[in-house]
Amino acid sequence: MDIKNISFSKRPISIPPEYRPIFKISQITMILGYCCRSNRSNLLKLHLLSWVLKADSNANIVIKWINDGFKTELPVWGIEPTLNRGLQYAIAEDICQYEKGKYELTDRGKGLFIAINSDKELLYKEKIILEAIGKKISDDRITNLSKQWTLF
Repeated sequence: MDIKNISFSKRPISIPPEYRPIFKISQITMILGYCCRSNRSNLLKLHLLSWVLKADSNANIVIKWINDGFKTELPVWGIEPTLNRGLQYAIAEDICQYEKGKYELTDRGKGLFIAINSDKELLYKEKIILEAIGKKISDDRITNLSKQWTLF
């Protein structure tokens, strides 16, 4: 069999929501608005809460950890490149700013947070999870928890 020509046809592909920049920016805005004192957070806490939103089982683990007074063991959570990329876009769009080691909502970001909350159906599941967590987890708790991680 001798192949003389190969042709390709470009076809549209669906991009999962978690890889869409506007979705990740919306999640970041909601995390900072619902779960962070003064709408500010360190990167590690943002990664934890982004991991929480990935699966119901992750949310259940963290909510149980909070309800147990932070006594149960919390597993090591995932660090997502999509969150880092979303933060870069959020900064470029003036949704949040990075200052003194923390990400913080700008006035524009606070406006986006209000707009997201005004639509009762938009990101409904995420709102329920983040409201349940609230501002109960401090940045220092997450930093201290991460210091306990070891390979051996």
